Amino acid sequence: MKAGVISDTHDHHENVLKAIDIFKENKVSYIFHAGDLVAPFTAAAFADVRGAEFIAVFGNNDGDRLLLSEKIQEFDGRIYPYCFKGEVGGRKIYMTHTEHHIEEVAGSQRYDLVIYGHTHEQDIRKVGESLVLNPGESTDWITGSSHVIILELKDMSYEVKRL
Repeated sequence: MKAGVISDTHDHHENVLKAIDIFKENKVSYIFHAGDLVAPFTAAAFADVRGAEFIAVFGNNDGDRLLLSEKIQEFDGRIYPYCFKGEVGGRKIYMTHTEHHIEEVAGSQRYDLVIYGHTHEQDIRKVGESLVLNPGESTDWITGSSHVIILELKDMSYEVKRL
């Protein structure tokens, strides 16, 4: 069972569409968005990945949270105020936007997967048995180093895909 991991889309529609194509090609069952979607039209685009469950957290740049929530709920997605804690595909997952408390959460070993964004820098590492993922921003206009991650939940293997 595959998941797509993305963060900090900041309404960069062209890269969102590239990410959606990658998620479709890889037949992801879940999309984890670690915040800073920004506007409802960006969120609505993810509805195009049919059959994938969309799970997101708010970031510090998300404007109209009510409208953003409504747009995501229209396609049966979910968005959480600060963090998502739950089980998906047999894995215990913690996702938040900022890097605050990431070391503590990962070090607790309560989660198989810890996802965050905000820093715009990719971070992929193991802390004990927990896999920590920050795909980096998906909107880097300057260097063009925008990425998403395709994660196989079954064995926690992953592949970084450039947008």
